[in-house]
Amino acid sequence: MNKLLLALGSIAFALALTACDDSASSGDGNGSKNASEVKGSFPPNGDEGFYCDVTDGTNADGSYWKQIKVNIPKYKGHVEKFTFDQNGTGTQYYEDSFFYTTSYEKTAMCLEYEDGLKENSHKRNYTETYCGNGFYYFVISFQNLHLETLHSQVDDYEDDCKDYEKKWKDGDYDEVIERRSSN
Repeated sequence: MNKLLLALGSIAFALALTACDDSASSGDGNGSKNASEVKGSFPPNGDEGFYCDVTDGTNADGSYWKQIKVNIPKYKGHVEKFTFDQNGTGTQYYEDSFFYTTSYEKTAMCLEYEDGLKENSHKRNYTETYCGNGFYYFVISFQNLHLETLHSQVDDYEDDCKDYEKKWKDGDYDEVIERRSSN
């Protein structure tokens, strides 16, 4: 959850203050969707092995995208993807999935997520949000950002992967994995 708040804070200076059109928001106006409709980027309890992949490319319209996808077995999955054009217009997709969590932990996660959205909604143009089934995501739209700012956001993905892998090898996630596996 701290990663979510860090990500929200790290792009605050760069995002334009625009109003969020409720018709662009998913669900019932408070950003929720029917739980049966929504699937995260990971199976319910994650994939078997550790991986951290960084991919990028160019869409047919010429916009650039770059994504990081991390799977920490029996703990967490994370996806972040920026897509933007030469004018600095685009979106950020951010998702965290938590594996082997209790109903109580899932509820607490969504309450904390909703509080974070409320706290930052005046600074962000959330076009889609969801929390449930052990994961949450949001999509932020932006316009006219400096390309250097956008590239600096995604250029760190490779270093982020190295950090995740080092923590995995050093056993930094072992305590949480052990606790969740025993539930």
